[in-house]
Amino acid sequence: MVSRQTLVVTAFVLAALPTAYLVELVTGQFVLSFFALLAVGVGAPSLLNDYLDGREGGHNGA
Repeated sequence: MVSRQTLVVTAFVLAALPTAYLVELVTGQFVLSFFALLAVGVGAPSLLNDYLDGREGGHNGA
């Protein structure tokens, strides 16, 4: 069984790739697309998992 944390990270990583591509397409700047990739693929799932862990009382699902 896959944990909630793994599902959250997988969903955000899959969303990060097209987001970074669209940012590059619209702005033409690789640096902005790289930061979008990091924000959506790393930052957002970490924040969401921390928030959800707090609501569940800190249980990590493992």
